[in-house]
Amino acid sequence: MNQINEFIKFFQNLTTEKIIDICIAVMIVVIFCIISSGVSYFIIKIFKWKEKDKKKIKANAFYHPVKAAIIVLGIYLALVILELPKDIMNFVYHFIEIAVICIIAKGLANIFEPNSMLMQKVGKSNRIKGNQTLANFTGKIAKAVIYVIAGIIIISRWYDLNGLIAGLGLGSVVIALAAQDIAKSLLAGASILLDKPFVVGDWIQTKDYEGTVVDITFRSTKIKTVEDTFVTVPNAKLTEEAVINYAKMEKRRYSFNIKLPLQTNSDTVETLINRIKFVLGHNKDIQKESIVVECNSILEDGINILVIVYTSITVYNDYLNFRTNVNEAILNIIESEKIRLSNPTQDICIITK
Repeated sequence: MNQINEFIKFFQNLTTEKIIDICIAVMIVVIFCIISSGVSYFIIKIFKWKEKDKKKIKANAFYHPVKAAIIVLGIYLALVILELPKDIMNFVYHFIEIAVICIIAKGLANIFEPNSMLMQKVGKSNRIKGNQTLANFTGKIAKAVIYVIAGIIIISRWYDLNGLIAGLGLGSVVIALAAQDIAKSLLAGASILLDKPFVVGDWIQTKDYEGTVVDITFRSTKIKTVEDTFVTVPNAKLTEEAVINYAKMEKRRYSFNIKLPLQTNSDTVETLINRIKFVLGHNKDIQKESIVVECNSILEDGINILVIVYTSITVYNDYLNFRTNVNEAILNIIESEKIRLSNPTQDICIITK
């Protein structure tokens, strides 16, 4: 409140000299804003003197923080020129301290961004087998630690942390209980990244959901479902239930039955089987040694032909197209041979008195 009153008094007692100082201060801020990009580029260039690509220099983790620091410096110099009252300047010093801490924290956190050069190198490292997901997860933990430390430093500049911690009392117990769920999810997330049951880009199926893994965070995994919607599943849940990872599949199995009427003669059955084997054998997507086309049973409602094939196509949408192509090829055979398929029938006995 005292700072506000001092600030009001400063503007109430304006003189020509003070107005000139204000104009100079504004000019200083404007100049520092204008030159901030160039100076930041020059400073980064000093440490990256071999780098010729301007975009890479501007993409450096400290480019924008240095730019912000230059602007803050301009604001500080402008306020010094104004010769503000002592109470206001003390507040300004605190503001500058907080700004500097935030800028440094932002610069350090930028190092661990997924698109930073460091994290890309770590993601491609042979030591972690190029697992970009693990690199991103580690980066998020590092960023969280940096921001927490920065927050503690800022709070310590304004409040006595010892008194604050002592005053938490029963509240600390509530916080500890609430943190159990977070800790459980964090451990589950670490387990997923270390055991690698799935990674970003894999197609997985759980008890309730099926889709592509989009992101793995501290607490949860984001899945893009077949309905083109996004669902966020807690990591703790994924570690407690079965997860089918279709991306780990080396091949897919496709099997179906063709049922013919009982009146179909054996020559027709044999011709159909041979033609199906021939067509499937010339399909480049089918593993030849896996082809099974057999008359495996004769039932009351028809003659059953079992067809089983394996394909190296594992991507779900491509697999659906493969099945369509196989089905169309077999339908063409059935049509060309003028073979009738068995229709399900049901005998109904009506008893009258």
